[in-house]
Amino acid sequence: MAKKKEKHQSNSQDKEGQKHKRRKVLAAVFVFGLLLVLVAVGLWKLSGENDKPQDKLVFTVGEEEVYLDEVNLCILQNVVNLRMTSDTLSNTTAKDGTDAAEYYKQKILELIMDYKVEYMTAKSRGIELTEDEEKDIRRDAVQYMGSINGSILKELGITQERVIEVYRQRYLAKKLEDTELEGITVDDQHYCTMYIMLFPKVEMSEDGDYKRQEDGETPVMLSDEEVSAKKADADAAYQELMAGADVQKIADKYGVNEYSGEESNLADSFGEPFAKYANSLKEGEYSPVLDIESAYAIVKMITVNNEELANQILEYYKSDLADEKIAEEKIKWYEEMGIEAQPQFNGSIWKNISLYDFTQYMEE
Repeated sequence: MAKKKEKHQSNSQDKEGQKHKRRKVLAAVFVFGLLLVLVAVGLWKLSGENDKPQDKLVFTVGEEEVYLDEVNLCILQNVVNLRMTSDTLSNTTAKDGTDAAEYYKQKILELIMDYKVEYMTAKSRGIELTEDEEKDIRRDAVQYMGSINGSILKELGITQERVIEVYRQRYLAKKLEDTELEGITVDDQHYCTMYIMLFPKVEMSEDGDYKRQEDGETPVMLSDEEVSAKKADADAAYQELMAGADVQKIADKYGVNEYSGEESNLADSFGEPFAKYANSLKEGEYSPVLDIESAYAIVKMITVNNEELANQILEYYKSDLADEKIAEEKIKWYEEMGIEAQPQFNGSIWKNISLYDFTQYMEE
């Protein structure tokens, strides 16, 4: 009996040992499997495949986070508005001589940064949107969403909610700018049209431009005898004009029609000595023969003032002044918000973005 009892106890111990070993093996397998899952998830996250555009942080501007869907929106809008194609990007060089794709990409980055900084500045100054402006924002967002193929919007992660958020920030940025431009005015000037007849003292090319010396700047002057002949022609033409001859026929007669013609501008923008006569001549009147460095000239006033054209020019001037004012204020706004000229990039997402990837939406 004792032996049977010992044998039974031994068998029970063996079974318990086997169960313990199986539990250890199962635990080890579970831990190993869990590690594999964690590694796989980690690699998936590193690859970025699990992130939607609205979850991918591209860069920050101060405390403002800019996600890929917003970047996609801004790039898409610029590509469509400027009608960029892969050919235009490949065959175009920016004004500063850089690659066009990188140039426009940098400009889009600056654009995003600017409205983020202006939006933050507007908030800090208590600028708010009205109910009507909020309605306008929603209307504009709906209109934009309807203007783009839905599959493109889905691919780029652009939602109506994000568009509304971006438009709201742009509206506030615009309101900030408008507050700075309220006092900008341009002094009234009159806009006139004059016929300027030129008798060149320099050699002229077939396209009507001055011939240049080897330095590419200095005009090639006529000989003293030739200059004297030009002066005699100008004096004779002036006498005929004073007798009532047609200015265009006189320009044809003396062979200077290619260098002569009507010019319209703000009176003070003609430059001296023409500005003097732009401000003093009445319609139909002539200046005397003017001796300038490159030619002899006669000016006839055609139209003393054209209010419609004057207003257009003044609006251009006002626009230039506004651009200068905003450029000055932007420097202050960046300083006020403590923002550096470059954003804080998150990884290499921005670096890997190519405008060429967006041109397909123009080519479809």
